[in-house]
Amino acid sequence: MKFNDTLTEIIKQDLEMGIVPALMGEPGIGKSSFVESLAYAMSSKAFVLPCNQLADKADLTGARLVPTDNGSYKQVFYPHHVIQDTIDYAEANPHEWPILFLDEINRTTADVTSGALTLVTLRRMGHIHLPANVRILVAGNDKGNVTTLDEASLSRFSIYRVQPESSALVRILGDQLNGWVKKVLTRFPELVFQKATPNVIAADGNDENDDATASFTDLFDSGEEMNQLTTPRTIENLSRWLNMTDHEQLSRYLATPTSIGERESTMLNEVIEAHVGNTLFATQIVAAIADDLTSGNTQNTQTQVVVPKPNRYTQLKSASTITEITTLVADMSDSEKSGSLLYALKEKEDNSRLIEQLAEATGAIESDHTKTLFSMVSAQQAHTPNIEALLELDMPLTNKIKPMLSAFL
Repeated sequence: MKFNDTLTEIIKQDLEMGIVPALMGEPGIGKSSFVESLAYAMSSKAFVLPCNQLADKADLTGARLVPTDNGSYKQVFYPHHVIQDTIDYAEANPHEWPILFLDEINRTTADVTSGALTLVTLRRMGHIHLPANVRILVAGNDKGNVTTLDEASLSRFSIYRVQPESSALVRILGDQLNGWVKKVLTRFPELVFQKATPNVIAADGNDENDDATASFTDLFDSGEEMNQLTTPRTIENLSRWLNMTDHEQLSRYLATPTSIGERESTMLNEVIEAHVGNTLFATQIVAAIADDLTSGNTQNTQTQVVVPKPNRYTQLKSASTITEITTLVADMSDSEKSGSLLYALKEKEDNSRLIEQLAEATGAIESDHTKTLFSMVSAQQAHTPNIEALLELDMPLTNKIKPMLSAFL
């Protein structure tokens, strides 16, 4: 299945019902980014535990032998800090569904994979149980050097063979996506995942009698060439690099001849291929940059800002009196208040009454929500009357953000 809105909808339903989805696919295709975006869309957070970074099962389960007062030993469990962070957040936000994301579950030792599966099955580490509102999601690779899962293990999951989707990557990266990258992904969506054209990568030899070179294959004795891929991960890295590079520098690289192996090329090609490999995607990116630098057209295209709807927002909207709203807001976590205020500002309805109650009860807008708020306002995607209603309030929260928000009105 492609990383798109349909998959998001399906995975959300699994999580809401307590089913554990497993996302299986090639490395670097965007599984981690998808999960973080999914958690934000569910108005919660994802806590990522990379299983491939664990040395043994004890790093996951936290089992330790601890001396007792009478000189004997007992086994005590100290959950991995990511698991403990998930538990703490879930207990502080009982109306959310925080996601414990066990990434690379099968790209590790069989012992660690077994421990992760036990956590999925029993929902506890020793005597410490996961709160009921914690949702578990796992991801792994279906090829390469991985730990094989037997049928009994696989039956614990709903398994989705996932593939990257250009539109999902564009949505996830939003305003951070470089304009040229977005242009190519929109025009050629099939280029979001590609393997490089085979090419020998060489290092200078030291034999003065010939010009022999040693490839990285020889140096590392891997049996395969070290070729970069075009994947959502490498595309995101290229996008970040392009955003930090000025047009004069790009023009200079484009005009500087060089060679890549036996190919005559330019410095710009070499840099682009370093990020995403010798692929059609790299070719199209260079062409897009060259065309725009020549024509002077370097304007980025606007992306629709995604604003998550908190689980209890519907209850807030259905409240008929100020007293009902106040009671509901008093029972919400700081994250829920911040997220509800953000959604109320986005919604194309008169939410002035709700905004006033939320602003009064909200100490500060969460950092993720703050980024979304300014992206939404700068892109003119907020409901202007609701923004104006917020700015008219004389409260500590509004006084903090008035100077910045007023600049966009």
